[in-house]
Amino acid sequence: MLGLGNSSMGGLDMDDKELIRIQQKIIPEVLEMMELRYELLSYIRAHQPIGRRNLANELSLGERQVRNEVEFFNKQNFVLVERQGISLTSSGEQILGQLKEVMYHYKNLEDLIEKLRDKLGIKKVFIIPGDSQKNKTILEFMGKTAANYTISILKNHSIIAVTGGSGVAAVARNFPEVHYPNITVLSARGGIGRSHSTQANSIVSMIGNKLDAQQEVLHLPDNIDKDILNVLRETPDIKDVFCKFNDIDILIQGIGRADVMAQWRNLPQDVIKHLKDKNAVAETFGHFINENGQIVCPSSNVGINIDQYLKIPTVVAIAGGKDKAIAIKATCNVRRDLILITDESAANEIINN
Repeated sequence: MLGLGNSSMGGLDMDDKELIRIQQKIIPEVLEMMELRYELLSYIRAHQPIGRRNLANELSLGERQVRNEVEFFNKQNFVLVERQGISLTSSGEQILGQLKEVMYHYKNLEDLIEKLRDKLGIKKVFIIPGDSQKNKTILEFMGKTAANYTISILKNHSIIAVTGGSGVAAVARNFPEVHYPNITVLSARGGIGRSHSTQANSIVSMIGNKLDAQQEVLHLPDNIDKDILNVLRETPDIKDVFCKFNDIDILIQGIGRADVMAQWRNLPQDVIKHLKDKNAVAETFGHFINENGQIVCPSSNVGINIDQYLKIPTVVAIAGGKDKAIAIKATCNVRRDLILITDESAANEIINN
């Protein structure tokens, strides 16, 4: 296979894109093979240790094909095959990261980024090859991209706020361990759902510990009664967090579908029906919005309000999978200047619909 990197042929410089175009014309099966091995290695990473039969069933591949690929990976020292299943070696982890970068160029994601940015009219887009709904490793790659971007813009005394959700939790897991004692990490909203690991408070703790930063959390459920909230807001710890909402420098947020968020918040059936009738597709800090980003059902929540949200200088949003496409579009219509980290599946769904 032709190598990537600038080269010279007959005195003419040939860049990576031109080499890729030639490869795709002469040996088109290269991309297909790389996609298969990228999918296999990333799925093994997400579910290790995993057996061959489960791997074949989950990816809808033949067992013989999977066996041949695993044998190839084993010979290359990319995987370890043991009685309990197949897992990645350190060499496998390294090659998977490199393969992700190669796939980015082979699948021409640069053009996809430009199309998505134009379609959504937003500031900046990062697209990870693959589908995070089918493969947890893609979500981890998205999380690492978001974490690295956040680190790159951090300043002394910055205040980072986070929402909950599996995407933001992936960002937290992929923060590097660096020393930022003057940074503050705080919860942007109260607890929602049943999973402790994806609550905003847990994510604050994870990021705060990795950055050696100050931490401020909200020990309140997101759907608490408004009258009770007004009383609790006057307690010193909670009041301190609410006061910092006006000084947030960076927000890391997930993007929630309206129907899913309505269930998590245990809303009554008549309210859920109202949301459907009003074509609500996403939820942003307690407010349900339609595809155009217009609030169709205002609601109360514990955390930053919509006016504070719109004033935050930098918003990093993470969401992937084609099921999130319309919610991503709606959220981008609320904040045209956000930075979006998504996957190839969601990007294609948005562009094609």
